[in-house]
Amino acid sequence: MKKIILLPLDERPCNYGYPSLLPKAGYDLLLPPKEIMGNKKIPADTGAIAKWLLAHIGEADACILSLDTLIYGGIVPSRLHHEPLETLLSRAKTVEELRRRNPRVKLYLFQLIMRCPDYSLSDEEPDYYDDCGRELHLYGRYTHLEKLGKLTEKDRSEFEKIKRKIPREALSDFTERRRKNLSVLLHDLEYVKNGTADYFVVPQDDAAVYGFTSMDQTVVRAFFKENTLHMKTAMYPSADDTGLSLLARALCELDGVRPKIYVHYASSKAGGVVPWFEDRALDETVQYHILCVRGQRVYSLPEADIVLAVNMGSGMYRDDDPARVTGLDVERNLAAFVSFIEYALEQGKTVAVGDVACCNGSDGELLRILHGEDLLMRLGAYAGWNTSSNTLGTALSAAVHFLLGKDGEGRKNFLLHRYYEDMGYMAHTRAFVTENKLPAMGLDYFHADGERGEVARFVKEELTAFMRENFPGLAVLVENIEISMPWRRMFETDVAVIMKKGEQSEEDRS
Repeated sequence: MKKIILLPLDERPCNYGYPSLLPKAGYDLLLPPKEIMGNKKIPADTGAIAKWLLAHIGEADACILSLDTLIYGGIVPSRLHHEPLETLLSRAKTVEELRRRNPRVKLYLFQLIMRCPDYSLSDEEPDYYDDCGRELHLYGRYTHLEKLGKLTEKDRSEFEKIKRKIPREALSDFTERRRKNLSVLLHDLEYVKNGTADYFVVPQDDAAVYGFTSMDQTVVRAFFKENTLHMKTAMYPSADDTGLSLLARALCELDGVRPKIYVHYASSKAGGVVPWFEDRALDETVQYHILCVRGQRVYSLPEADIVLAVNMGSGMYRDDDPARVTGLDVERNLAAFVSFIEYALEQGKTVAVGDVACCNGSDGELLRILHGEDLLMRLGAYAGWNTSSNTLGTALSAAVHFLLGKDGEGRKNFLLHRYYEDMGYMAHTRAFVTENKLPAMGLDYFHADGERGEVARFVKEELTAFMRENFPGLAVLVENIEISMPWRRMFETDVAVIMKKGEQSEEDRS
């Protein structure tokens, strides 16, 4: 059986756990031992990881490496380290040794451009981000606009105020780390230029049109252009889904397959929407996702292997935004969208639903319709979590795995996992527990009482009750769920869904 090594972006379930939950597709997955991975701001043991990779590379048919983990110890440590440039570059040389030890291995690399979020919070950033995170983001934005000659007089006045607000030490620390990380990335891109690596993805985490990340992107894109690397690289909004997408790519290349993918939107305007935390129109990102899994986009249903059904209106809106009615009710037709999904299923297509109409959770309106039409468990794949790109990469990778492996039980298990997490937890239980349980405990959104404390118990109770009441056709399939809070906060949870033996949903029977 084929063997694929994956060094994930960090130890969270979305990066370390989801790959093992995908439908089986004829390969053994090798992950580094959890104990040498990091813990949020505590970096992974990079020396132990390099040693583990070198010990296993000889048996691998493909190897997918998060260079942020190999070099910095994870995504969050990449934003916090004070390592000398020479140390970082020496760690990257493990890639060369892996290729030397296994010349035949398919080697896929991914490495992020360091983000600069637009809020003041140090949960995943340096401590000073509590005080001046928003200002650092604006500093990058105004610097970029100034370089482009687009800075207005009002902007210039605001820029001067921002400069006075940011402590000199914080600005120096932040910008110096960015320069160092960009130097490491440009060094590592030589591996795809010289043939050491087969494919290289540069994910953009919390990207924006203007700012530090966009300026760095321009430098990286110039490297791509100068070396004509367009077919061996990809740079698009992404992060926690990249490992999954490259797993699908490795599987397709090892099997000599190029899945044909047809894209269908819930709104005629959806493809032009720029999702929150991203820097380009949705349809451009969709095309990168298809390329990343080694797919080929097609434009008729009959020739498709996979239908990527993308739930998006004519924009993204907060619940209290009056424009939400137009964007999601008037300029989106869910009845037609669901009807098309049912038709595609009747034609024998693997349908993956990318539910990106709402940020950080499922669109309950869509899922209630799909549940009412007995379609939820007939899908090939579903995702509706976190950013638009996280969702699309997860759904598409799961669909490719099911298409090639035909693992029906694995498909059902991953679907249930997504519905319980993306709908049950992210769209409902997270806010319910935060508002109704945490205040009395003296806790808040960013501080739970450990991984398996009272908060986890409250989450399990509310999530179980919510799914039984609102999605009984799914709940009947579930024996039990287990909950933990991996980074001891409410943003994400780890949901383990234990399926009942021999149960069938209405969707299964139809």
